[in-house]
Amino acid sequence: MLTAMLVVACLGPTVDDQQLQVSISPAEHSVAIVSRIATQGPGPLVLLLSERMAVDDVTANGRPAPHRELEQGDGTVRIEIDLPAGTGDDRAGRQAVVELVGHGRFEADIAAGERPGQIHNFSVDAHVGPQGVFLSDGSAWHPRPLDERGRPVLHRIGVEIEPVEGWAFVASGDPANGAAGTSAGPLDKPCWSWRTPRPIDGLALVGNQHELHGIVHETNEGPVEIVMHVPPEHARFAPMYLDAAATYLDLYVPLLGRFPYRRFSIVENFFSSGFAYPGFTLLGPQVVAMAPRSLVPGYLDHELLHNWWGNGVYVSPTDGNWCEALASFGANYWRRVADDGPAAGRAYRRDLLMKLSTDPEALDDGPLGSFGSADPSSPGPNRFVGYDKGAFVLAMLDDVLAQATGDRVDDADAHLWASLRRFAEQHLGQAATWADLQAACEAEAPDRPAGWLDGFFRAWVREHTVPSTIVSGASDPAAAFAAQIPAATGQAVEVAYGTGAAWWEIDPDFRVYRVLPEQQLVPTIAGTTGPGGLRAETAEARSEVQSYLPQLEASEVGENLVLIGTAAIARHRDTIDRTGDPIVASAGSFTVGGKTWTGPNQSVLHSMHDPDHPGRYITVFSSNGDAGWGRLRLIRFYSRDTTIVWDGDQVVERRTFEPDRRVRTGSES
Repeated sequence: MLTAMLVVACLGPTVDDQQLQVSISPAEHSVAIVSRIATQGPGPLVLLLSERMAVDDVTANGRPAPHRELEQGDGTVRIEIDLPAGTGDDRAGRQAVVELVGHGRFEADIAAGERPGQIHNFSVDAHVGPQGVFLSDGSAWHPRPLDERGRPVLHRIGVEIEPVEGWAFVASGDPANGAAGTSAGPLDKPCWSWRTPRPIDGLALVGNQHELHGIVHETNEGPVEIVMHVPPEHARFAPMYLDAAATYLDLYVPLLGRFPYRRFSIVENFFSSGFAYPGFTLLGPQVVAMAPRSLVPGYLDHELLHNWWGNGVYVSPTDGNWCEALASFGANYWRRVADDGPAAGRAYRRDLLMKLSTDPEALDDGPLGSFGSADPSSPGPNRFVGYDKGAFVLAMLDDVLAQATGDRVDDADAHLWASLRRFAEQHLGQAATWADLQAACEAEAPDRPAGWLDGFFRAWVREHTVPSTIVSGASDPAAAFAAQIPAATGQAVEVAYGTGAAWWEIDPDFRVYRVLPEQQLVPTIAGTTGPGGLRAETAEARSEVQSYLPQLEASEVGENLVLIGTAAIARHRDTIDRTGDPIVASAGSFTVGGKTWTGPNQSVLHSMHDPDHPGRYITVFSSNGDAGWGRLRLIRFYSRDTTIVWDGDQVVERRTFEPDRRVRTGSES
């Protein structure tokens, strides 16, 4: 996940550079800074600073500089400093160096933002304490120059950190206490000097009492340092993360070009997070400890890709956030294809449409181009639109580029990745929009006129397009479905027909974003916890069950059913037997999908269509012995699967039950 970054050109006095000297006292929750900002030109220099910081002194070229402090009402203070003519633009061309000295205290209620099952704690923007330091780039812990529209200005930033015994810090950018392109010293030692290789609008700084483990990895575009910061108790995970990051660099650098930073740091945070900053990612302790499960597509690879998308090419404040779609396409979706082939891509597209179809109005709540933040409390469409739908839209764009260039759809990757590399090369260090991405894609077919992708981007990015699969009520349902997708998108809709046209199936490979009818959905716990609400039944008094029940938010009138334990499952035996994919559970065993499991540490999560209530679901959880009950608290994480079987804490089986999606028009011959 990328933290918000607003970037624009400065139209007032230009800001060329900012150099920070920072002293941090974790025990006192305090930060002291000296900020030296190099400017050119007269007029008011406007800075944004957190109201948690106090200004001790302001000078320009060593002389006292009158300034005004205006509270903004949003936790920040606007500081206006007059730079008279001649201060920094005399005939010798010297700059004006504005120095601001300040100090502050940052202490956040970390626990208030922690949510069970949630990766991101968005309630914290800055905290300094014995448990760790987190100063986000958007928290204005250091002065952020603003342009005349009040937007942060792009400029290079460097920081010198006063060493803290036993601590290590990471800041946005590259290690700076080494010559350009060379190592900043031993990779297992702290680095106290950092500098951004390109202009940026704010600096993030994090630190903790960590061990450092690092390697230098040779990519086909040159070396990249990979360093992991972890507490001693998690040091055993470092080799897995370092090896994984090296593998991802080998996958993405040939596709996108040189990695945008000299070092990629993987830092364990002290609260829930999966945040990406220039040159580093900040992972929560639960995520780090999940290794190797946290190295599946969509975790570390997603954060690494943000060094190109969002922290290399910036998101323009004048348009929507496209970078989460690109990171999700490249990591959450395409890495599955790269690792496991086209079948894995089909499974991902299918699962995404299943998720959408359980509650389309809530999940797809606005145009992709209006998505602006990963924070669910922010206005605009929610995360599903920016991440999941965004990845699917880019997969469809893959197909359109392939069709436009005369290649088979399965060969489309080469064209989209070439477009993304072009996009990175043209806009690295600059703000870019959806329109810029469209132009980079259109260049893949240079024989076509400019704007030939207008229809696609209008339908899937600018407008709120959510077609639905039609299974009845039309003389030609396939044509009726295709009519929901503007012809100008350039998309082809595949329809499979049975012998003698006895049946037909729209888009059997799930290449078109759409809502599926209830009878075509894969039964999952996501459906059970979706529309209609749920009620829960159990006879289990054990603590694992009783502590988890409140999280289900069940009610007596819920239309979906969650059954926990063999006694509750037995009470609904007749109904379960009439489902298309029944389960049998008894003391010490369960049978599902034609397999019987008798291990004492084995447990199961299984979902089914309710045969008596179309569009509603039954989910069961059972364990053969005491050890398996600890998995109950994790069941909502498995929203794409019909069946999950654990042995202890390891998943040993996962199934997807696909209903028949063929619409029958008569008897097959």
